[in-house]
Amino acid sequence: MRPRSKAKSTTEPGDRGAARFEFVGGKGGVGKTTCAAALAVAAARSGRRTLIISTDPAPSLGDALGRRLGPAPRSVAVRRGALHAVEIDSTRALDRWIGERREALERIALRGTWLDSEDVARLLRLSLPGIDEIAALFEIARWGRSPRFDRIVVDTAPTGHTLRMLAMPAALSAMARVFDHMQAKHRAMVAALRGGWTPDAEDALIEELDRDGRELAALLRDPARVRMSWVTIAEPMAVEETADAARALAGLDIPVARVIVNRLTPPPPARCGWCDARRTFERAAMRRLAALLPGAATITVAERDREPRGVTALAAIGAALSGASRPSRIAGPAGRGSRTWRSASTGRDAIAAGLAGPETRLLLFGGKGGVGKTTCAAAAAILVARRSPARRVLAISTDPAHSLGDALAVALSDRPRHVPGTPLNLRARELDAARAFRQVRNRYAGAIDALFDRIGRGASLDLTHDRQVMQDLIELAPPGIDELAAIIAALPRAHAASADDLVVMDTAPTGHALRLLEMPEIVQDWVKALMSILLKYQPIAGIGAFGEVLLKLSQDLGRLRALLADPQRAAFIVVTRPAALPRAETTRLLGRLRSMHIHVPAVIVNATGRGTCRRCRRAGAAERREIAALKAGLAKGAARPLLATAPAEIPPPGGASSLTRWARTWRRGT
Repeated sequence: MRPRSKAKSTTEPGDRGAARFEFVGGKGGVGKTTCAAALAVAAARSGRRTLIISTDPAPSLGDALGRRLGPAPRSVAVRRGALHAVEIDSTRALDRWIGERREALERIALRGTWLDSEDVARLLRLSLPGIDEIAALFEIARWGRSPRFDRIVVDTAPTGHTLRMLAMPAALSAMARVFDHMQAKHRAMVAALRGGWTPDAEDALIEELDRDGRELAALLRDPARVRMSWVTIAEPMAVEETADAARALAGLDIPVARVIVNRLTPPPPARCGWCDARRTFERAAMRRLAALLPGAATITVAERDREPRGVTALAAIGAALSGASRPSRIAGPAGRGSRTWRSASTGRDAIAAGLAGPETRLLLFGGKGGVGKTTCAAAAAILVARRSPARRVLAISTDPAHSLGDALAVALSDRPRHVPGTPLNLRARELDAARAFRQVRNRYAGAIDALFDRIGRGASLDLTHDRQVMQDLIELAPPGIDELAAIIAALPRAHAASADDLVVMDTAPTGHALRLLEMPEIVQDWVKALMSILLKYQPIAGIGAFGEVLLKLSQDLGRLRALLADPQRAAFIVVTRPAALPRAETTRLLGRLRSMHIHVPAVIVNATGRGTCRRCRRAGAAERREIAALKAGLAKGAARPLLATAPAEIPPPGGASSLTRWARTWRRGT
């Protein structure tokens, strides 16, 4: 049976009236960068002046296009048509955005708080939540206003952080309200002295922030200007995340125009256990996708014999996405066919249980999206708990798009729970960053109220504006503080003197995991800035509960920083796959971790091994070349992590018994 593409109900990239912007989202590792690049190549070849933008903090767009990219558009040769590509540098975009508004922002803060100019500059440098995501949206909108381009394709970060970016226009309007509260104090003082108030440049900036938030929200919700394509693969975790994302986007009034099911296994040239099992597995996932998203417009793309890199390979995928070629067949294998397949383990010595030493308190798993870091983290946690029954092991996920529960085959929440079939000393938890930050915010708000109640007791001062501004400062906390607050709450014992606790952490994909690792220092500086504000109130109110809240947060951050910097107590396991794009990102990740002085004892190459048909043999040879290249790269560094391999399985391991058996097959690379 040949599936019908339902995508014809949507406007294709080559049609007249197609949306000016095409956002391409999806779970990490499903090939969204490849699909976005392919769409851009197809649009350029159809005669549209096209720009493709990557918003991922760990971009691989340049790897896919075979072109070195930067924060300014660079031309990509496409034989016919005009294509440019850019990888947004959110730090540079943020610096430019703040730089253009710094004087007005500082004047607002100076007028509305008891800060001096040095305190204000410090607070602005560290604060403004989500402003890097907002800066990315501003860059997208800025290029959209340029007459240079007819079509803009946006390659986004993995699911959780893309959803956060698309929700940022509301945060920008909220930020405008905070600055408006600061400006209100100045307006009231001037009106009292002059008998009235005339809006000034600072009021204009506040209005600009609010207007920009509303205009960005309107842009993202306008189907005549923006189309959202969501990329997935026919695997249970990816399908479930796709359905969750579609519901979340619907809540933002951003409909998913079509779902692209990428890398479907074509019929093998000869009988092949891997291909047969994979096609049976994919057929079940497609049925699940149809059940979760009934009526959704879908189009399928076949897996290529070689990893698609460069314009020529991308053009073929772009043709499939634009309807120029027929969608792939997804019927299962003829006859009874294989339902399961396992690659043989190769190499020396099982390694999973030895990843955490007796002094290890924090074991992080990270890497490019889709490489299997969640599955590896879950399997390692189970094996370590079995090997060390006296240790209390907690497996946690910090990824906003959680899949730890899917890997363990159990429903998880922010409350730690035992996983059936695992040792009693193991619990698992999916962190609710918003809940953790609400708790911090509530403690902060209570402490501020207590502070101003003491100041106002018996005094004739009107501190209404001061109280409101101090309450608002928590809303200007640095981006990522919500995730950091959740991690601190989950590590009450991991950085204490106790010798029997271990936290195994499944992190978000590369770029956001790195930002999380940088956050403790940034947030600690922000806390110090708040302490300097508090000291200005101390002569009339003392430090009180507000000081205690800030002091505890600073101490927690200091302990977390010390933990991350201690190679005896913290380790980062890098997970990758034997393919060119994951290997390139792994090399960059290892360099960043080295510069941050974070210990990396091992690199796990996940899902190695293929079947016996001609196509699988070619794929297997390509895998071995990638592993050899990675091994050669690791050998050049002063610190040489252990290279290990984890065999491929169809279906992928899931649930306690399957993960335990699979983890025991991990081997040192030969």
